[in-house]
Amino acid sequence: MSSTNTASDELRQLLTEYCNHKRNISNIENVKNLLNQVSEDLRYGLLGDYGTTVLAVAAKRGHTELCVTLLSSLPPADRLKLILVTKYTALHSAASKGHTETVSGILNCLSADQQLQLLFTLDSDGDTALHDAALNGHTEIVKTLLDNLRPEQQLQLLSVQNYDGKTAFQRAADDKQKETQMILKKYERYADFEVNYGK
Repeated sequence: MSSTNTASDELRQLLTEYCNHKRNISNIENVKNLLNQVSEDLRYGLLGDYGTTVLAVAAKRGHTELCVTLLSSLPPADRLKLILVTKYTALHSAASKGHTETVSGILNCLSADQQLQLLFTLDSDGDTALHDAALNGHTEIVKTLLDNLRPEQQLQLLSVQNYDGKTAFQRAADDKQKETQMILKKYERYADFEVNYGK
């Protein structure tokens, strides 16, 4: 058996156990080493072969270093593709659960164009990651998501309505997230001023 096959088998077992809650990954260097031993095509398949993706599981659990390791192991063009495998993306998962560092880590692995596409991606309820962060009162994540955008893009994202016709502000209001509502309004006022009067 070649070393590539051995590495892929070992990596598959490790990631399967991680996804099935049988084992946490404490040695990220071991994961990096195994990823480096398999081809890019095989690597991509290994990361998305669990009914969900390893990335989505890691994001939901707030395992930032693992998320960054997995994304960084892929060519830049494949990173967003892996994130978008599941409709409820890794960014949605991290934003919903309040993992600010993980949200930043995922975004930092992407180009500006990829970040923009991901920020406007809707899940199965029509929610953006901003909707999820707002609903759950994760103000630092709301700031992180909006700070990645220019004022006109902020206005566009803030005006996105989910399938129930609700913006991120209205999702925050649904769960009485007063502080989050204030933050969203502050961004909206600033962006509106910059777009309409700041030039």
